[in-house]
Order: sequence, then structure tokens, then C-alpha cells
Amino acid sequence: MVQMETSAPACGVAGRVVAAGSICHEHISIDCELPAFPPSEPGQFVQLLCRDAARRPLGTIEWRPGGWPVLSDAELRGDVPYLRRPFSIADRCDLPGGAVRLRFLARVVGPGTRWLEGLRIGETLDLTGPLGHGFQIPAGSATSIVLVGGGVGIPPLLYLAHRLWSRGERDVTVFFGARSGARLPVELTGTPATEPTPVACALLPGEATYPAVVTTDDGSLGFRGSVTDALRQWAQRRQAAEKGTLVCACGPEAMLREVARITRELGFACQLCIERHMGCGLGTCLSCVVRVRDAGDPRGWRWALACQEGPVFQRDDLLDYAEGTGA
Repeated sequence: MVQMETSAPACGVAGRVVAAGSICHEHISIDCELPAFPPSEPGQFVQLLCRDAARRPLGTIEWRPGGWPVLSDAELRGDVPYLRRPFSIADRCDLPGGAVRLRFLARVVGPGTRWLEGLRIGETLDLTGPLGHGFQIPAGSATSIVLVGGGVGIPPLLYLAHRLWSRGERDVTVFFGARSGARLPVELTGTPATEPTPVACALLPGEATYPAVVTTDDGSLGFRGSVTDALRQWAQRRQAAEKGTLVCACGPEAMLREVARITRELGFACQLCIERHMGCGLGTCLSCVVRVRDAGDPRGWRWALACQEGPVFQRDDLLDYAEGTGA
């Protein structure tokens, strides 16, 4: 295995919104053009400032001697986000002259994403990145690669599909899952199969034409059931013990645990891009810790920061996704 280069420093930069709009129910897409941006890899993320940079989230609060400052309900429940929000890079295009165009997808669920939803072409988006470590890709083309994304975990896999296609990788299969067809943050070019049979039906960046399986919980589009149900059925229909298969997955915790279980049973390699609350994304707030194996620690494990050592980890390095721990 060869790890993608992730040693380039992060930067803080303001970009210009060049495209913005709804991609499906509750999800938006934003394209931002930057004068320059360090090298990035699929699985890395940025921290977006989800408010006007000139607007302060809180006013001055008086702190009287001998007591605590008094905060009103309006101040505690204000609708101006204070912390930046982490978003995976959904795609990247390097432009002439060193400029870079980045794409982000977001589900509108709170004040931060509502502010993003209101962005218009020509407005400014302030971001810090790229942060974290991305997916690893195999050296050579002998490995069959499977991308599995659920809901808001789909964006980094879109970027990964673009990167793999540009590298000449052709043995790639994509699985996308959503609650319903209306909530699938991927544009379709054809009709997905109702069985876990990959067909060229998803519009992927970089003109990639990988076959895809689309699943929905309610059966309104494609395969009825979870994306992990489809993954298991598809894998079991292939020839047994296809070693040399790598599964790259991102999505909700329960989905990733099931992907870990399935790939372990099948003998597939697996990398998981985990979702954690990240207050800073820079390793300062310690809000995104996860247990990883460490033979050098007396306990056999240690705490790792997902924003620094992840968010992409090898499946078997994640202690809480190991066999016998609920995975």
C-alpha cells in the first residue's frame, strides 16, 4: 500500500462562490474558487466559517467582580455559529495559474448549514484546510476497489472516484445509500437496479463512469434496504474469497461498524473515514478522540485525534470497530 501525500500544510483562505444550489431534498452543493490551495487528497476535510467573517457571533458581556457573567437565552441560543464546521472535500479541480476549485456538499440541519444554503454566486466563503489524512490507494492496478458511502458520508467518495479515475483505475464499484431517493445527494444519469447489481447510473466527477449500486431505506430508488445489505449480497454473489479487494467507506457510525464486520468476514481490506464532532479540526479542542491500537502502550491502545491521524483509518487500527466490540 502507498499512502497518499498529506504532508502539505493547511492554510486559511477566502474563496469566491462560483456555483451554489440545491442538489436534493435537504442537501446543497457549493463550488468555491480559491486563488491557491495546498495539495489535498480524498478523505481530507476543511473547516468552513459558516457566517460572515465580519460579523461577530457574540457581543461584549460584562463580567462583574464576585460573580459569573449573565447570559440571556437569546445569547445562549443565538443563530450565529461561533465555531467552524468540518466538511469533506467532495471534489477538486486545479485551474490554470494555480487557482483551485473545490466542491462541498452539505445537509441543511442547523444555523451553520442554513447560512451556507443562503450563499450566492460572487459571495465569499472562508475556510481552513486541507486537514487530516485521506484514503490510501494500492500501488498498481491489481486491487479491486469498492467505494461505500451513506448519506452525508458520500462526498469524500465522490472526490475519491474522481482521483481513482484520473489515475487510470478501472476496477472500481460504487455503493451509495440514502433514506430515500429524494435525499440522495448524487445526480443520476440512469435508473439504478432494484437488485444489488452495479450499473452506470450515477454522475461522478471527473467524467468517471464507474458502475454504481444505489440503495434507499424506503425502496423509492434502486435497491430497497441499507447500503450494507446491498454490499453483502453483491459480495456474496462474486467468486468466494476475492482477496485483493479494498473497501473505502464513509457514513454513519452504524453503517461503518457493519462495513467493518462484512469486510472482515470476507477477508477484504478496509479503510473507514469516520465521522466525529470536530470543534477546531486542528488538534486543540480534543473533541474528536477515537481509540486506536498501539502495541507500545500497556493497555494495547491509545487515544488518537480523528482530525489529525484520521479521519481515514485502517479498519483494524480502530479498536472500537474490532471483532468482539460491537463491530
